[in-house]
Amino acid sequence: MTSHRSSRAGFTLVELLLVVVIISILAGLAIPNYQVVVTKAKAANILGEIDVMNHAVQSYLGDNNSWPPEAAAGAVPGGIVNYLPANFSFVGEDFQLDWENGGGLIGVAVVTNNAQLGNALVDLVGSGRWFVSGNRYVFILDQG
Repeated sequence: MTSHRSSRAGFTLVELLLVVVIISILAGLAIPNYQVVVTKAKAANILGEIDVMNHAVQSYLGDNNSWPPEAAAGAVPGGIVNYLPANFSFVGEDFQLDWENGGGLIGVAVVTNNAQLGNALVDLVGSGRWFVSGNRYVFILDQG
């Protein structure tokens, strides 16, 4: 007597569709979380740049007994270039830094059209240190 063993050489269509559905569900859960994590990472990087800027303007203040003059968004304020690391830029992928010195407010503004990025900045530090107006998120260093 001969015995016949049936052997399958592949997957059925139902098995393949089930795998695709499971992967789609997992991707649907992971992608929004990934975007939130990326936005928070960008915000943390911007806060690091604000800290560098804070050290530069504090050094300028100590040497000159005054805050650096106002500058346009994306432009380095006059006099603090020597206090900043080489190749420090006020223009990022999705934002510009702006030195604020006027109206009784001393700070660093982050100008961005990405509201999620701006909100992530405020969430990381807390709202007490920020002045928000439109697409400008000003991190307050001093109020004069």
